[in-house]
Amino acid sequence: IVRCAGAADVIAAVNFARENKLLVAVRGGGHNIAGSAVCDGGLMIDLSPMKSVRVDPATRRAWVEPGATLADVDAETQAFELAVPTGINSTTGISGLTLGGGFGWITRK
Repeated sequence: IVRCAGAADVIAAVNFARENKLLVAVRGGGHNIAGSAVCDGGLMIDLSPMKSVRVDPATRRAWVEPGATLADVDAETQAFELAVPTGINSTTGISGLTLGGGFGWITRK
């Protein structure tokens, strides 16, 4: 398991896995009950330490690292009276919600 603190760590982990012919699994928020972030005999790239969220209220855009949870994103966006339309469970990772199609209460608004 490689707990990545930033992009450089992710690059190093991927390079290590490639050089050693290891299977790779990626863990974002760690909410998946199916265990998709685990692989036998391979390398788990854990992105959960990468949870920075930055909001630009003027453009109404957010920059979110892949380890952030919906709670992390909600906390930052709500400070500017903004919201994201994805997900209803605050402990779910935002990367999984984004890639997996997490629908929230305001998705259709």
